[in-house]
Amino acid sequence: MTMRDSFNRRIDYLRVSITDRCNLKCVYCMPPGGLRHIQEDEVLTDEEIVRIVRIACRQGLRKVRITGGEPLMRKNITGLVSSIKQTGVHDLALTTNGIMLSGLAGKLKKAGLDRVNISLDTMDPARYRAITNGGSLDRVWKAVEDAARAGLSPVKINVVPVRGLNDDEIPAFASLTFENDYHIRFIEFMPAACDGTWRRDRCVSSAEVMERISALGALERLEFRGRGPSRNFRIKGARGVIGIISPLSDHFCAFCNRLRLTADGKIRPCLFSEIKIDMKTPMRNGASDSEMEKLFCKAVKLKPRKHLLNDDITSSGHLKAMSEIGG
Repeated sequence: MTMRDSFNRRIDYLRVSITDRCNLKCVYCMPPGGLRHIQEDEVLTDEEIVRIVRIACRQGLRKVRITGGEPLMRKNITGLVSSIKQTGVHDLALTTNGIMLSGLAGKLKKAGLDRVNISLDTMDPARYRAITNGGSLDRVWKAVEDAARAGLSPVKINVVPVRGLNDDEIPAFASLTFENDYHIRFIEFMPAACDGTWRRDRCVSSAEVMERISALGALERLEFRGRGPSRNFRIKGARGVIGIISPLSDHFCAFCNRLRLTADGKIRPCLFSEIKIDMKTPMRNGASDSEMEKLFCKAVKLKPRKHLLNDDITSSGHLKAMSEIGG
């Protein structure tokens, strides 16, 4: 079975936020008044998450990405990974800040995790401590190495260049691909920063990122695999891959294949839309699988044609805390 939305896009990818809690307090993710966490009894249980994924698989779901908050803070994370994989998901990935990954990488691989993305916005230890309010860069680098050793490959490193904060490190990040088979993904700074720091002039466009990287050598465009948002390149002679993701300057809405499940059980058809379909309340009130399938299909059909950020930047104002929706 293939799920298609109202604009004939194939929908086969679900991002699942399993917690809104995090062990870092990054400056662009922390609201001025601090985070108000979801009550524990309002967060989906393992069984509820697996049930929703299983229902979605029957409708054509192929890929799941586990997100947070920081998903590795979830109790029994390896058991949850195993249960999700057993639903029949073809591609199971996880996005993490890497702080807790080192000791779990091998266990997650054995449980069924296919790949991992590690969020890392600087390679300078002092800058990392400042951005994350005390995080350890050494632990993240160990996580990168252990993930690669465990076979969670290709290891992808997500970098959000912000002008005046870390954009001077774009060439250094790109240079990691010369000796390592990493995928370094540069993602445009989106207007979902909870502390109000987002300004258009702080966003480094993908075109500018490409210009800075091209100084390192000729860029080869790689064949596009799948239908994700990343346009991939390789610097001549390099082992790894450069990924460019441009949700603002060259948005990929026409090819978007994803929905998001929040930690408290709501489907968001689009990150930058206020539309939410409550899956948890009907499920806890005894809804059948058939009724749940109808709700899921409703979310697919309500997916908007595109986000409106380039028309009205205030359309992201409903995003109070990225940790609740998993990016």
